[in-house]
Amino acid sequence: MSTTIRGISKDTLRRQIGQGYRRLRSALEALPPDRFGETLSTGWSLNENLAHLAAWEETVPPRVAAVLERGEDPKLYDEVDVFNARVAAEAKGRTTDELFARWRAAHDRLLETVEALPDDAPGLAAQIVEWNTTGHYPDHYADIGAAIRGSDDLLGLVGTNWVPFRLALGALGLPTLEEKTATGWTYKDVAAHAAAWEARTADRLDVFRQSGEAKRHAGVDDTDEFNAAVVARTRGRDGREVMRELDAAHERIVAEIKMLSTEQIHADEDWVVAVVAGNTYGHYAEHFDEVFAAVPSRPAQLLERVREGWRPLRRALGRLGLAPLSNTSSAGWTLKAMLGHLAFWMEEIPAELPNRLLGTRGARVLDVDERNAREVDLARDRSAHDVVARLDRAYKGVLDVLGALPPDRDVHFMAVRLVAGETYVHFVEHGAELEAALPRTAAAMVARFDEGWRAFRGAIRERGRAGLGETTPAGWTYRDLCAHAANWMQLAVRDLAAGTVVKWDASSIQAENDRAVEAHRLVGAEAMLDELDTSARRVREAIGSLTERQVADANIFGIAAFYTYLHWEEHLGELGIVL
Repeated sequence: MSTTIRGISKDTLRRQIGQGYRRLRSALEALPPDRFGETLSTGWSLNENLAHLAAWEETVPPRVAAVLERGEDPKLYDEVDVFNARVAAEAKGRTTDELFARWRAAHDRLLETVEALPDDAPGLAAQIVEWNTTGHYPDHYADIGAAIRGSDDLLGLVGTNWVPFRLALGALGLPTLEEKTATGWTYKDVAAHAAAWEARTADRLDVFRQSGEAKRHAGVDDTDEFNAAVVARTRGRDGREVMRELDAAHERIVAEIKMLSTEQIHADEDWVVAVVAGNTYGHYAEHFDEVFAAVPSRPAQLLERVREGWRPLRRALGRLGLAPLSNTSSAGWTLKAMLGHLAFWMEEIPAELPNRLLGTRGARVLDVDERNAREVDLARDRSAHDVVARLDRAYKGVLDVLGALPPDRDVHFMAVRLVAGETYVHFVEHGAELEAALPRTAAAMVARFDEGWRAFRGAIRERGRAGLGETTPAGWTYRDLCAHAANWMQLAVRDLAAGTVVKWDASSIQAENDRAVEAHRLVGAEAMLDELDTSARRVREAIGSLTERQVADANIFGIAAFYTYLHWEEHLGELGIVL
C-alpha cells in the first residue's frame, strides 16, 4: 500500500512534524513559568505565541478537507495580521496551561488529519500542513531567544531536554545500541553523533567566549562529511565507551554555557542561543522519536533488558569470586560496598514501581549520597557471601515484580526509567569495577591462586591427618573433600595442556565427583595430603605458564579459576571459614 502524498511521503511528513513540534514545544516548556506573561522584545508574550501556534494548526483540518473536496484552500482568514491580532487578544486572560493544552489538542487533530490523507491527496494538502508546522515553527525560535535572560535559562532548556534523551538512550541497554535505527544508523552511532556535535559546539563556545568571534572555529559547512566521519570511527567501538564520551561532551558544553554572560548569549543576534539549540535541545528533539522507538514498553521487553544487563555483571562477579570483594575497587570503595549499593537500589524498585506505573513519584525521597554512604558502612561488617546473597535476592525481587505486570499493557516511561536506572544501566556503570578487578595475566592468576590455596590448605592443615576422617557439614569426610579438590586440579592440568574444553552438566559433574571419592576410598591420610599438594603444585605451574591471550580466553580462564581457587571458595564454609 502506498503512503506517499504528492511531493512527500506520509512517513517523512510525520517525522518532520514530530521533530519540529518537539523541538519548539520542549523548549517552551523548559522556560520559567513567570516568563510567559511578559511582552518580549519580539513583540509578543510567550502566551500569545502559544495561542498563535494553536490557532494556525486549528485551521489545518478544515482547510485540508476543503482541498480534498474542492481542490482549493479556503484559508478561513481575511488577512494574516488581522488573524494574528485577534488570536493574541483572545489569549489574554487564559492561563499558560490552558494555552499549552489548546496547542496540544490542535496538534493532535492535525496529526489525525495527516494520518487520514489519501494516497492521491493533492500536493496542496501537504503544503497546508507544512505551512502551519515545519514551515511555521522556526519563525518562533527568536521568541525563545528573547525569553532567555542568562546562562541559567539556557541551561534550563538544555538540561530539561537532555534528561529524557539521555535516559531513553540508557534505557536501550548495551546490546540494543548495536542495532540499527529507522534511519540506518545504529543507536551507538546516534549517541556518538550527539557527542561529537556537543564537543564541537563546546569548542566553538570556548573560542567565542575568549575572543568574541563566533565564526573563528570551524562552523557547520561540512555537516555531511563530519557525520560520516563520526559514524566511521564509531564502528567497532564499545557502546560503554561511546556513552561515556557522550556524557563527557555534555559536561563540557554545560560548563561552557555556565561561563557565558548575558551579553555574550545575546550577541550577534543570539548566535549562542542558535548554536546551542541546534546542537543540544533541538538536536535531541530531532533524534528523540528515533531513539524512543526502541525503548522497552512492555514487561517482557523490560525483563529481557534487565536479564541482558545482569548476565555480564553476574558472570564477572562469578569469575572474580568472594575473596577479592573486600578490596578497594577502581571507583574507590570496596567491591562489597559497591554490590551492596546495587542491591539497595534494586530493593527500592518493588515499593516505588506502582507510583511510576501511574506516571508519578512516591512521597518517600531518599538522600542518594546518604544512602550510598550507609551502604559503605554496612559492607564493612557483612561477609562477602552475605553481600552476594543479598544482591541475588534483590535481583530476583525485580524479576518477580516485573513478571507480575500485565503482559499486554504498556509500561509508563517513568517506570522504565526507574527499572533501567536501578538495574541494567546501573549494572553497566559498576560492572566495569568488577571487570577491572579480574586477573589479566598469568602472574595475577597465580597470585589469586596462592591467596585461595593458603586459606583452603591452612584450614585442612588445622584438622590434622587424624581429622580427615571426620564428617564435614556437607555430609562427606574431609578426606573426600581433599580427593575431590585434588581431582579437579588434575583435570585442570589435563585440560590446560590439551587446550580442550569439556562440557559439564549437573549429572556429569556429580558422576565425576562420585568417581573421585570412590577412587580414593582406600588412600591413607598422608598419601591423600601428598596428592593434594602435588596436584596444587602442578596446576600452579600450568597456570603460571599461560599467555595473556590464553588468560583472556573465557574457556581457559574458566578452567584455571573454576577448577582451583573459585572451587575452593565453595568449600570454605565446610572448613569454618566465612568470606
